[in-house]
Amino acid sequence: MKQSNKSRVSWLRTNAVRVSRIHFIYILLFTAQILVYDAWNLIAPEAVKQRWYVTGAMLVITTTVWFLAHNRIRSTNVYKILFAVLLLQDIAVASFSVYSQRGMASRAVMLYAVPIIISAVLRNSRAVFATAAFCIAAYVATTVKYFVDNFNEGYKIELYGEVSFYCVTFVLLALLLSVIIRSRHQR
Repeated sequence: MKQSNKSRVSWLRTNAVRVSRIHFIYILLFTAQILVYDAWNLIAPEAVKQRWYVTGAMLVITTTVWFLAHNRIRSTNVYKILFAVLLLQDIAVASFSVYSQRGMASRAVMLYAVPIIISAVLRNSRAVFATAAFCIAAYVATTVKYFVDNFNEGYKIELYGEVSFYCVTFVLLALLLSVIIRSRHQR
């Protein structure tokens, strides 16, 4: 059963506002991490500066999405673009975090779950799998780049094992979310 265009726009608008609000909490947590790491001198001043730049970019993008989502735009495509902007931002932030936190040794890999989960808000399994594919591509590229740039920090077999494990985990997360999406469509 298809929703009318008006109710679909309203639903997308409401969820775009909610997701952008949650991103403000994400930015707050990212900021708190920078402050703690900087206060304890756990990261170099150059890394602190880079993280502040990323935080500023996140704040500008999220605020823009939030502002635009509050306007009563009548096109579903605009809201889909706003979601895409947030998803791309989240993938970029996850990739930056993985690279800046030692590639395959990074615990920031879990940040790739954020865009995969957000894509499920659209209630479209294809969007979830596409987002997972983008996350896989970004994670592999980021991890391999770090490995090549810092080749003395690990073994190739370790790199391939970590990358394979997390790529399969992204696909499993997408599969689980698609089951939830399909069960909601069947009701």
